[in-house]
Amino acid sequence: MVIADNRQRFMPRSDDRLPERGEVLAYPEAVRLVNPVEPEFKGEVDDKYEYSIESRKNQVHGWISINSSSESESESKSTGFWIITPSNEFRSAGPLKQYLASHVGPTSLSVFHSTHYSGADLIMKFGVNEAWKKVFGPIFIYLNSNSDGFSPINLWEDAKHQMVNEVERWPYTFPASKDFLSSDQRGKVEGRLLVRDRYVSYS
Repeated sequence: MVIADNRQRFMPRSDDRLPERGEVLAYPEAVRLVNPVEPEFKGEVDDKYEYSIESRKNQVHGWISINSSSESESESKSTGFWIITPSNEFRSAGPLKQYLASHVGPTSLSVFHSTHYSGADLIMKFGVNEAWKKVFGPIFIYLNSNSDGFSPINLWEDAKHQMVNEVERWPYTFPASKDFLSSDQRGKVEGRLLVRDRYVSYS
């Protein structure tokens, strides 16, 4: 599983969280692996919240499947599955908001609206018969593979390049909904924002 250059690792299996293999700790998401299928994970605590990402950095994450059944390493095949989010304009709570990403399953999430790490204040509230609409997404699902003996992590590098391509293509031109504004319907704001906070201490 890969969610950043410095956050990538082999992962335990979802079966390792079952009662006969794992011990639930203070809350159900945290499970100590006491008898995992692969012994290297014994003693670890698996918790999906360990793999959260700030919205501003949550642009590409996913999984690499390594098929090592071939007789020689040069014939091994790897496949990558990636969720690419070219823009965070539709997510709630700003660029520092933490969102769930990929975790044991294998699971990959694209979360648009969440109260995780922030609470009920972020829940959308509507009045009686209040009309409301919002466009979520679109996101980009990217699959890649190699079978020529190169390191599987090259798939991550390729996914990052694809993410840059998708960011440059944003906003997409293919959505048919009139509620998704095209580039010629959008503007931009440039400048400097100065905040004067009388509670800031400079000592």
